[in-house]
Amino acid sequence: MTAPLRVAFASAVRHAADYLRILAADERVELVGVVEEAGAPGRVRDDSRAVAERAGVAWAEVADVASVGDALGSPVDLVVVCSEPTRHARLATALLEAGLDVLVDKPVATTLADADRLAEVAARTGRTCAVVNRTHAPALRRLRAWVDAGHVGLPRHLDLEFFASGAHFATSVERPELVVDRALSGGGELLNFLGYCADAAHHLTGLRAVEVHAFAGALFLEPHRAAGVEDTAVVTLEMERGVTATITLGRVPFAPGGTPTTSSVRLLGSHGHAVADDDAPAVSRFGPGGRTAIAADAGQVAAAAYLRHVVDALLAGDRPDYGIEEARATLAVIDAAYRSVEVGDVVAVEHRTVHEGTRV
Repeated sequence: MTAPLRVAFASAVRHAADYLRILAADERVELVGVVEEAGAPGRVRDDSRAVAERAGVAWAEVADVASVGDALGSPVDLVVVCSEPTRHARLATALLEAGLDVLVDKPVATTLADADRLAEVAARTGRTCAVVNRTHAPALRRLRAWVDAGHVGLPRHLDLEFFASGAHFATSVERPELVVDRALSGGGELLNFLGYCADAAHHLTGLRAVEVHAFAGALFLEPHRAAGVEDTAVVTLEMERGVTATITLGRVPFAPGGTPTTSSVRLLGSHGHAVADDDAPAVSRFGPGGRTAIAADAGQVAAAAYLRHVVDALLAGDRPDYGIEEARATLAVIDAAYRSVEVGDVVAVEHRTVHEGTRV
């Protein structure tokens, strides 16, 4: 494929403004516009239209997102699915069936059954189903390079933290109900954040999680408590080859760091340890209000890096390095965490095994 890569959006109610801005800055990309389902609630249609107008791109209502090219009056090479999470899998499936490549915002689906269906459609159609993730974060890539170089020996244990600041909730989330309303989000902060940590553990070790033990609750924020979803969780993973990981995540009143989210990984190896901190490097500013740390927004940096990678891969005729199979494996960890919370015990991860094109 030769540039430009013609990109459209199917819905624009979560993260779409950031993705539109990042893609608009890539000279190899032509933004075609945004479509929204005519049957979506009025507020959803209004939000999608407002995002398109602010980005200066075309907008159209459609009965079926598969008609995106006709609705926008242009051929389309890639469609970015940025609806509320509970529509992700359905919209992506329809687009794949129409012969279009897709990039799906995280989480790729809210149930394993939906993720399995999406994986099967992607395999059958031969189309690309990429999924937004943070494995291209510079700090994480740097730590993986140290592991590969043997600086810490064999990984034995990982401590991972991922926190969002509740002080930014009203501005960092387009509408709070997109996180706390199960009909839109599919779950709470486990579904929202655990995937980042599970991805990081797998990226650094190459090992799958086989068992999960999780505790979760609404410890800090009233919107989560009122909706009956968790704002915080502690998750322990047993991975292949006896490697373990402990994950602490959530949306807390004031997260450490100067950006909306902060995350870190401490990897303990057989011959040393190393730390990856998304808030480093940072600049400290001292003034009347005390010390303030100024750091790049790690989420924005990671998203920009992955979107560039997706554009690189598609223009080169390749597949991105993180797609539906990787996303499904991560969703299996999230699913296990929710089941563990429900039963109060350790549960096994339901991995998808494919043999000669058939799930077994």
